[in-house]
Amino acid sequence: MVIALDKHKKPIGFVTEKRARQLMESHRACIYRTYPTVIIIMDRDVREFTNVPTYRIKIDPGSKYTGIAIVCNETNEVVMMLQLEHRGENIVELLQTRSAARKNRRNRETPYRRSKWANGSNGSRPSKERKMPPSIKSIGDNVIRIVEKLKRFIRITECSFESTRFDTQLMDNPDISGEEYQHGTLFGYELREYLMEYYRHTCQYCGGKSEDSVLEWEHIIPKSRGGSDSVRNATLSCCSCNRDKGALTPNEWLKQLKEKTPGCKKDGELTQTRITHLESILSNGKVYGSNRYAAWSNILRKYEEKALFEIFGNVECSTGGRTKYNREMILHTSKDHHYDALAIGSISESGFTDRTKGYVLYIKAMGRGNRMRGHINQCGIITDKWTDRRKRFNGLQTGDIVHVTIPSGKYEGTYTGRLMIRKSGSHDIRTLDGKLVTGTKKSIYKIMQHADGYNYKYEKAE
Repeated sequence: MVIALDKHKKPIGFVTEKRARQLMESHRACIYRTYPTVIIIMDRDVREFTNVPTYRIKIDPGSKYTGIAIVCNETNEVVMMLQLEHRGENIVELLQTRSAARKNRRNRETPYRRSKWANGSNGSRPSKERKMPPSIKSIGDNVIRIVEKLKRFIRITECSFESTRFDTQLMDNPDISGEEYQHGTLFGYELREYLMEYYRHTCQYCGGKSEDSVLEWEHIIPKSRGGSDSVRNATLSCCSCNRDKGALTPNEWLKQLKEKTPGCKKDGELTQTRITHLESILSNGKVYGSNRYAAWSNILRKYEEKALFEIFGNVECSTGGRTKYNREMILHTSKDHHYDALAIGSISESGFTDRTKGYVLYIKAMGRGNRMRGHINQCGIITDKWTDRRKRFNGLQTGDIVHVTIPSGKYEGTYTGRLMIRKSGSHDIRTLDGKLVTGTKKSIYKIMQHADGYNYKYEKAE
């Protein structure tokens, strides 16, 4: 689906790819933006329309990826799906590198000087203002900027966001009580989401060695042996390990694995991995698990939710358990970030009509440059300071998405990708599929979209 604007650049709605081509061939429309694809219909005015469709944006936030889906309120059609990749980890690495370089330089050259980078304006007293770390703030800002861009081109009036947890069944039925209230419709879904996040989507018994992608809720002490459904007795296991463990306790399974004779080298490696992990579980409680990304998500959701309320005025908030229930029981879609976004909030039992033909716009945050003005050698010492770098050359800029034709040489052909400016004039191209094309000095460039800090790619979801 292609976004359509009127001659005053006001949002009209969506048109099909075929209709957009017909309008451009008849010179009634022109391309305004490539990613996402936006056209301007030059002979139409939105004020001439009696019924202009409105849309709802659904956001599934995350610390690494954020899924976004846009649904038409009138027709219940999915018109666009997006997946945003963040660069929080990259920012952490850059900050650590810069901090280490500064500390190295200070220890070698200026050990007598008082630290300049204290937490206060005068370098002595800490600031009372609570600031969000740059790595986390960039993730929230990415989501907010993308939503603001989409709102410029699409008449988005409503928003659904996976944020806080509400007791929805108690709201729907105030008289519910007893076992029915304790279990309810979402029984098990919230715990499974917790286990997935807590154990980083990794089997605790083999660490992924079995190559089984199906993860299950595993009772450490089997229910047939007196184990309970509490979170203390729950862990994450792949289907193979869960099946092989059966009704054994961890101690019994460990003893059985040590006595087992492997049939082949692969079985022996899997058995040894299971033994190592079981011994770690019995001594430490778990193998994999970190609350780092969970803490990031908690901070981000508050930050993003506040910004979305300022943009839309009212936001429908939902829980992860409700999202998973909708995706599995109503929509019957695979596990992916854009499908999770589509399943957020209240949806009809009939689901949605997909008009995207399975295509997703993948967006990757790239940043706008590096603040580290120097080169660091293997010892962490800044060797060249204030290097002479160029971001612009003859109207081109690093980050521009260009269509380039190389007339001859090793990379002869036509490419589309992200431009990287070089001072010599021999620029590089990073294509959409990740290929690096170097030495494009005598090439013919056509700018498809100016740099905005993101990389884009349309791709059909699996």
